[in-house]
Amino acid sequence: MGSIEEVEANMSFSIKKVFYVLAVLFGISALLFFGRPVIVPMAFALLISFILYPVCRFIEAKGVGRLWSILWTMLGVALFLVGLITLFGSQIVKIMQDFTDFSNRLHEILASLTSFINEKVSILPNVSENDIMDMSKDWFSSKGNKLVGAMLNNTSEFITGFVLTVIYAFLLLLYRNGLKRAFVNFAASDKQEDYAHMIDNMQRVGQKYLTGMFTLIVILGALNSIGLLLLGIDYAIFFGYLAAFLAIIPYVGTLIGGAIPTLYAFMNYDSIWYPLGVVLIFWFVQMLEGNFLSPKIVGGNLNLNALVAIIALIIGGSVWGIPGMILFLPFTAVFKVACEHYKQLKPISYLLRNDLYKKEENEGSLKKKMQKILKK
Repeated sequence: MGSIEEVEANMSFSIKKVFYVLAVLFGISALLFFGRPVIVPMAFALLISFILYPVCRFIEAKGVGRLWSILWTMLGVALFLVGLITLFGSQIVKIMQDFTDFSNRLHEILASLTSFINEKVSILPNVSENDIMDMSKDWFSSKGNKLVGAMLNNTSEFITGFVLTVIYAFLLLLYRNGLKRAFVNFAASDKQEDYAHMIDNMQRVGQKYLTGMFTLIVILGALNSIGLLLLGIDYAIFFGYLAAFLAIIPYVGTLIGGAIPTLYAFMNYDSIWYPLGVVLIFWFVQMLEGNFLSPKIVGGNLNLNALVAIIALIIGGSVWGIPGMILFLPFTAVFKVACEHYKQLKPISYLLRNDLYKKEENEGSLKKKMQKILKK
């Protein structure tokens, strides 16, 4: 009788535990979703503060006060961004001026393609090529107005988020010692040193990730630009580094970055070999990036296995969209570092690690047997 009561008590405890876990997960998901306007800029600011912290500390070591060191660092970043905008701004203006020619070329291609299909299949026998061009122009005009409205909304949201990110990053750098002491004081007195070490490791992971991403963007931009220059594509450096910058958005960014110069080559050059050449260039660079550059430059800094990385990207995209796909990967690595410092959470850290797969002793034995047979 006592054993039955004990089983019922254990079942009740397990159900409560599952309920609490689900409730916590639901609460975190709701907080992340509804708190996006505040949390996303804060998350970007945290990553930015990770990479600017060594620069600020270097300037402070020269005898400059903390406030001025932060201001000088942010001024340097601002000048760098202004330089990039100045460098590529003229090319962006020229591309926008050529957009009318691109749209006319697109209408002609759509009309010719539809007319060709109509001649073979006779889907719309009474519709001429001019009618098709007029319909396509009307359709693109209506969609273009909606697109402009959406871009204006996204631009205002981006500007607001950017301003908040700069303010948050400034305050995080200014209050960094006080914030660190406050978090360390949450731990017991005998655990505070380990807690401080954990925070340092988390900051180091974020810093290495961003440094690796910056290095990867520079290398990818150079490879893309060289390939496009050799092919003879206009605005090669702009398209090359635009695609490299978009690569920070996993999977989606690479497709968009390659599609833009491919579409430009298709619209601007008569030969089909130009867009095909662009596709081949970006395919080669993508293969090089996925199999060699990213694992060596960025992947080693995160130390996450592929399964966890994919799940983080899916969850991040579902909760925050594109910002989530960018942020969830480094913060998953930061979460892994936090789990390593807690005995109860170390199994989770192990599940997230990149060395989860280890080759078994008997694995590859077939290859060895085949080698022995061939030797005989």
